[in-house]
Amino acid sequence: MHNEIVFQTIKLFMVIKDKTEEQLIKTDFEYFLQRNQDRFNSPEQIQLLKKAFKFAYKAHENMVRYSGEPYIKHSLEVAKIVIEKIGLGTTSCAAALLHDVANKTEYDTDDIKRYFGDKIYSIVNSLKKIKNTEYFENHAQASVLREILLSVSDDIRVIFIKIADKLHNIRTLEHVSKESQNKFIDEILNIYAPLSHRLGLYEIKTEMEDICLKFSNPYIYNQIKEKLQSTEKDRIQFINQFIQPINEKLSENKINFKIEGRPKSIFSIWKKMQTKGVPFEEIYDLFAIRIIFKPQISENIETLQIGSYITDLYEENKERKRNWLNLGKDTGYRALHVTVMSNEGKWVEVQIRSEEMHEIAEHGYAAHWKYKGLSEKKTEFDEKVKEILDYLNEDNSSAITFIDNLKLNLFTSEIYVFTPKGDVINLPKGASVLDFAFKIHTNIALKSIAGKVNGKSQSLDYILKNGDQIEVLTTKKENITKSWSQIVITQKAKYQINKYYKTEIKQTIQNGEIFFNTILTNFGITNNNKCIEKIAKHLKYRSKDKLYEAIGEKNILVFRLKEAVKKYCFEEKSTKFWKIKLPFSGSEKNSAIENEFSSKYKIAKCCNPIPGDEIIGVKDPKGDITIYIHDKNCLTAQTEVAFGSYSYHVQWTSYKAISVLKEIKISGIDEPGLLTKIITTVSKNLSVNINSLVYKAEKEHFKAKLKVYTHQENFSAKLIKQLNKIPAIKSIEILK
Repeated sequence: MHNEIVFQTIKLFMVIKDKTEEQLIKTDFEYFLQRNQDRFNSPEQIQLLKKAFKFAYKAHENMVRYSGEPYIKHSLEVAKIVIEKIGLGTTSCAAALLHDVANKTEYDTDDIKRYFGDKIYSIVNSLKKIKNTEYFENHAQASVLREILLSVSDDIRVIFIKIADKLHNIRTLEHVSKESQNKFIDEILNIYAPLSHRLGLYEIKTEMEDICLKFSNPYIYNQIKEKLQSTEKDRIQFINQFIQPINEKLSENKINFKIEGRPKSIFSIWKKMQTKGVPFEEIYDLFAIRIIFKPQISENIETLQIGSYITDLYEENKERKRNWLNLGKDTGYRALHVTVMSNEGKWVEVQIRSEEMHEIAEHGYAAHWKYKGLSEKKTEFDEKVKEILDYLNEDNSSAITFIDNLKLNLFTSEIYVFTPKGDVINLPKGASVLDFAFKIHTNIALKSIAGKVNGKSQSLDYILKNGDQIEVLTTKKENITKSWSQIVITQKAKYQINKYYKTEIKQTIQNGEIFFNTILTNFGITNNNKCIEKIAKHLKYRSKDKLYEAIGEKNILVFRLKEAVKKYCFEEKSTKFWKIKLPFSGSEKNSAIENEFSSKYKIAKCCNPIPGDEIIGVKDPKGDITIYIHDKNCLTAQTEVAFGSYSYHVQWTSYKAISVLKEIKISGIDEPGLLTKIITTVSKNLSVNINSLVYKAEKEHFKAKLKVYTHQENFSAKLIKQLNKIPAIKSIEILK
């Protein structure tokens, strides 16, 4: 009775708890709508979000995440990030609420389409295709990034919602196992943090990186966090003293502004400590100051004006000045950065932005997309993604090469260079004159022979620097060579060069394959992919096609190829071999005698026992110390023992060794007992394992074909020597 009361009490508590949690989540959603009502333009939009929340709530009912929280809470948190951190609108918010319905519940994307229309269906359907890295074999990052890039062609909002999903996942990282944490961290640092940075979502990127450091290296994270906290009071005092003259100066000049000061992220401080090899105390730019203003005249002019007020007050470090006003980053980021010396002798970076610049700085490409709309001319990011998608259709490179190329083209620093007419072209850092030529136009690039950089002649492989002005020098005919693929780093250039040589490369690969198969045939080997892949890896080619191409171009010496075939194409396995177990094995008392007899036994020719037969060891007391191994029922052995020879209890034992398959052809004059002699000679004297044997006798002649596994060096020479002792054998041929 008592147990029943306790059970009922627990059940009642769980119901109350569930009801409370349910109510809290619904209240949280209502507060979210109220808090962001200025972002939703009509009652219809509010109703759409309520409908999406209700649908997701019902779909995820009774589902919990690894944190133990109701699953719907995750959907709501992703929607919050999409609205409040990224700054998207109603459609994105509804898709965020529904983003896991098709993956995790009994509902599918057709249900989404029926209840919410084509736009939301399209986003949710694209999100469903992007799986986590653990679902992929080979190189997981490549698989994920391919799907993310392919989703861009449908709707850029897919990427933003996926980033929001990953941000909330990593916020709850403490609830998963260490192994899962490591997978999450690897995925975030290699895919989603760089992608967030590339899209201008700096705040999200910073939070992701800080959480990754917190879990991957908690000691470092806590050390930097504690030092930031311990210096916070002094830092605030320093900032207040620094900005006081700026406040007064801008107020005097009727600037409508606000000033923010915030510390750098823990992760960025740690990276700087690593890069510079200095302790925390020697990192001078631990914080940044931002001036955000409401423009009254031209925002560019007013930004430069504010910058001049600051440099009037403090000494400027001109080498660290960054002007992204007329020429913004390709994420849309625009601002003026000036670094000045404070009265306390510390360098301070001041970022100056208009309100619109600040919105784009905080929300990156999402804000640009929101302001300009889809009808606007495609941005640099769109163009780069298109180049990569084109290249994906042509490129047969390995996953690791794909990742390297992608990071180089999407995630690295950029330089800005100029055409002779002054048009601005942006390229990844490390790009060459030839990359520039392909960026301008493919036809120009194919005819290019050199370049003029700042008026000085340079080769096509010359690496460009920020601010260079380039003119491409061309001929009338196409000048392209295969070596160009080693010069360029941009996807567009790689794609066009690969496309140009596709037919020729295909023929070269075919020629290489034919030549390689000829070598295999000469060795008596049938072509197999496993063998080819081993050789490609051994010779450092990323695929069998790249190996065939190198063979077709005669870039591999034939003797090196044959060596690789011998090493990797003969069948190799761990095989059982037989030997005699010594008569005194395991006896400490007789170990000296055992050592004496260890190599002094021979197979008796009178009975030729084979592995598996019961055997006996016989030694003539007056003869040498050789022990002859007989079949246990051998009359000769029994007779010798009867006349005083010593007998020993011996038996067959087995051992394993890595061996290769050899094929042997033997022919000669047939005679009684010849087959047994051959088997005995091969299996006993040479200690091999016979895989198969075919013996054919006709008109007093015989032909035999054996396949044996051996691990002996110089096996072929030893075999011929032993078989030549049998007079009836006239020819021996070792095929491989």
